[in-house]
Amino acid sequence: MAAVAGPGETILIAANAHKAERTFALAAGLDVGIVPVQVDEAWDIEHGVAPEALRASLARYPAAKAAIVVSPTYYGVTSDIAALADICHDHGIPLIVDAAWGGAYPFCEALPGDPLTKGADAAVYSAHKTMGALAQGSIIVAKGNVLDRQRLCMAYELFETTSPSVPILASLDATRRDHALRGEQMWNDVLKLARSARERIGRIAPLRVLGRDDIPAGAEIDETKVLIDISGLGVSGYAIDDWLFAEHRISMGLSDERHILAVISLGTTRSDIRGLERGLADLVARFSADPTLLPRSPGGPSVATLSVDMAISGSEALAGPAEMVRYEDAEGHIAAEMIAPAPPGVPRLVPGQRISAAHVAWLIANRDAGAFIMDPVDPAEATIRVVNGPTK
Repeated sequence: MAAVAGPGETILIAANAHKAERTFALAAGLDVGIVPVQVDEAWDIEHGVAPEALRASLARYPAAKAAIVVSPTYYGVTSDIAALADICHDHGIPLIVDAAWGGAYPFCEALPGDPLTKGADAAVYSAHKTMGALAQGSIIVAKGNVLDRQRLCMAYELFETTSPSVPILASLDATRRDHALRGEQMWNDVLKLARSARERIGRIAPLRVLGRDDIPAGAEIDETKVLIDISGLGVSGYAIDDWLFAEHRISMGLSDERHILAVISLGTTRSDIRGLERGLADLVARFSADPTLLPRSPGGPSVATLSVDMAISGSEALAGPAEMVRYEDAEGHIAAEMIAPAPPGVPRLVPGQRISAAHVAWLIANRDAGAFIMDPVDPAEATIRVVNGPTK
């Protein structure tokens, strides 16, 4: 982002981008144009950016310096990167892809296509997520001439620590070499396990597994991300996640109000898959026999109802006078902090954003169900920091 835009300049960011992108924009004084993403209301999840949404955003923000999209999403669904890249290049700007969960894609033909092979100008891969590098081990790769390579190198130098971790760097090189030599074999083995998990879990009613038939046209699905809809049980994914860990020592990759996500990766074994199947089957059987086994889900509005209405600039909201108000009393106020439940760490409120009734209902429901909010000002998650003064 620092390589393409400076203070006061505009950058387009997908609505489901990680808090890291929004945080940097705030710190650097960038103006952000939010690109809407496709929301699957039947699953209550966000997918990628549709080409027509990017076109509309560029028409609204013609001076935008770049566009940033997330592909794949935390749920393993890609955007149509080739179409998005063509649109960006028609406007003379680069397409930057947060490909944190797609680092292995270049090394196995059975995985979705790598963004850089589809026209993206730069991609960031978190090699520590699924590829085996140590935590914080990530990689930036740039391609083509649309993005100023010299400026990218200068921006990197600005942020690079002067005391890099040699073990992290060594792990990056080791996992790169391992994938270059054996990536095809390694990930085909992982995919076999993932397909087995999908088949086994799909037979446990009323659970549903996200599949190819559920994703938008032009998108691809990473089968190693096994998203399970548990809403048919009437309890939250947070409660199920806790129960699976307590009863079966199973830790899920994600839980939210109506989903759990299993991430199948290089360390996963057949025993792990059988254990997950047994744990879920045990849960369904015991819950059927005793509906009081877990608390009922409090419910809440869909993510599709969470509008992005910026009342003032983020920097103005962040730096100006503020007060704390209860979640229940926050409607109509202007947020002065970032609220990003994790995972996946997507902000639901950012400084400067008007808080709607849907935001309040969503935050209360997810807090009460057990959501983890990343670094809230109030650790008790009872109040939220808002702009102090007139809110209309």
